Amino acid sequence: MRKTQKILAVFSVLALIICSPSKVMAASTFNTYIYDEWDESVEAPDSYKPLFSMNEIQMGAGLLNIPLDFFIDAKGDIYLADSGNNRILVLNADLQLKEIIESVLLNGEPILLEDVEGLYVTENGRIYACQTSLSRVLVIENGVVTGLIEKPVSNLVGDDFVFAPTKIGIDIYGRAYVLSKGCYTGFLQFDTDGTFMSFYGANKVELTADVVFNYMWKNILSDKQRAAMTSIIPIEYSNIDCGSDGFVYSSTVGTQIPKSQIKKLNPLGNNIYFTVGKEEFNFGDEEMTFEKGKALQPAFTDVKVNSDGFIFATDLTTGRVFERDWEGNLVAVFGGIGNQVGCFNAPVAIDTYAGKVYVLDRLKGNITVFEPTEYGKLVEEAILLYDKGDYDNAVNVWKKVLIKNSNSSLAYSGIGKSLSQKGEYKESLDYLKYSGDRYNYSKAFGKNRLYLVRTYGVYGICFLLAIFIVISGFIKINKYRRRKENGDVKKEN
Repeated sequence: MRKTQKILAVFSVLALIICSPSKVMAASTFNTYIYDEWDESVEAPDSYKPLFSMNEIQMGAGLLNIPLDFFIDAKGDIYLADSGNNRILVLNADLQLKEIIESVLLNGEPILLEDVEGLYVTENGRIYACQTSLSRVLVIENGVVTGLIEKPVSNLVGDDFVFAPTKIGIDIYGRAYVLSKGCYTGFLQFDTDGTFMSFYGANKVELTADVVFNYMWKNILSDKQRAAMTSIIPIEYSNIDCGSDGFVYSSTVGTQIPKSQIKKLNPLGNNIYFTVGKEEFNFGDEEMTFEKGKALQPAFTDVKVNSDGFIFATDLTTGRVFERDWEGNLVAVFGGIGNQVGCFNAPVAIDTYAGKVYVLDRLKGNITVFEPTEYGKLVEEAILLYDKGDYDNAVNVWKKVLIKNSNSSLAYSGIGKSLSQKGEYKESLDYLKYSGDRYNYSKAFGKNRLYLVRTYGVYGICFLLAIFIVISGFIKINKYRRRKENGDVKKEN
């Protein structure tokens, strides 16, 4: 009897642990790092730490089935697409369940929210839900479908085109950008009234060895042989985010070249997201990771731009979250593959709210909330101060960063750039030299040279002119003496 009671007690404790609605708190469970001037990883303090993580049971929503996307609105409410269960969960910022939306009204008739793979919620509460298998996007207001985005009728869209919307973003002008599965010509852009406008921001074909080889063969083969060859198509996008700055940000999976995996598309659909100096760069790791002799390429599943302009992206390959600024500088790395709180098995979506970062794990069926550490806040603050032109305070904050992390090349570069803007070029060059920032070092060196020319140029010219006059005088005097010695100079009577 006692043995049975003990077993029951153990099961009761386990049930309480599993089903308890309390948050799972945790300290950092992953290694954090930055890169030095040689693109080698060096240890760094945590920029973000996991605040808590909650699974479906703790949320009070029952088991999740293939959660693929979520969106945080302006009020902090979280809309979670529980795709396999044909429903949308509405949570508060603390991940507590507020509402379950399983059906909406379409033409007065209730329909199920089947196969919703992507979500977007506007400031006034309008929900855009991508029903991938049904080839449509529902526009929902107060539980009623007020609009549909369906396969466009246009000369740009072939009859064989399959409209399978998976993700959607709405820009500051109300235009919709839809990612359709299997579409390699970019996003489908729709006007505010749902009218199809054009394809937008297509990826380019990657220049790999196979592409070059196929191109060479196609130049010598017949038309029939060329038609039988495998077509070379661009890499497909994986997600989209429309920033408050008016630009469209995209993420990419399946790339073989780890460059420009995250793009910032201007109104013309061209990528303008490069490092200073207009160079493409790896948004993720600079160092290549190998598994069983095979290089593991990054696979970014989602991208998010927060209210301050910092860009976050989730890498499915490494399980890490990367944060960079608008100039491509690496700000933070956190997360990883694992079962600990703060690590992931399949991070598929990311969003931000009130300074915190939320990450959805499809396999774990949970959302993890991260908050910046004191070190992470200092780095972001220093970048923002420099961007606002407050160079004195930026220098002070960057020096606090160096106290916590003497390996931070970003801090040395930040101080150097700030001092250069203040006109303190000599000291600026010292910091930029330590940072390995060749581009800004070259700019500061040029400014310093121009400053020296403008400040001391007149004195230099006067000095050279004086030397020239003195030398000319000596030359004339010597000539006169030689002529006198040779008797060429007539004596005065």
